[in-house]
Amino acid sequence: MHPRCTPVRTFIEGLALFLALGTATASAWESLTFDLPSGGRESLWRDELARQWNGQIEKRIEGGRIDVLTDRYAIEVEFPHKWHEGLGQSLHYANATGKQGMLAIIAYAQGEDNLHGRTRRKFELIEELCSANGIQMLVLFPSRPEEFTHQSAGVRP
Repeated sequence: MHPRCTPVRTFIEGLALFLALGTATASAWESLTFDLPSGGRESLWRDELARQWNGQIEKRIEGGRIDVLTDRYAIEVEFPHKWHEGLGQSLHYANATGKQGMLAIIAYAQGEDNLHGRTRRKFELIEELCSANGIQMLVLFPSRPEEFTHQSAGVRP
């Protein structure tokens, strides 16, 4: 048998196993869920990530400020529409610190299973480009669907 050929039976068994797993997803990115509103300001997400990972916020370096700096990671936190900027910042921060660069994307959907096709494709593209450039990708999901308000952020109007 040719070494690159997969027997049909093995393929069918693998496909059956995949289908049996139901809604299992095969994303390449890590994710976290925070008890934050889906429309919350970036600083809320940054602060919560720093709190949970014992990181410093807004660490000044030449040419910028790292959103979250941990013992292991230099992290840029961005909404999906600013991912281009975030990837560039992650590269810069990794280079400046010698730490693993990470781009944390704030999702609007509550969990990966609720991502729309277009958003999922965008996240797959971002992950592919992050991986190609040695940057890890982290998706931050909200546990609350409500839109951001000053009250939900604990800010007086």
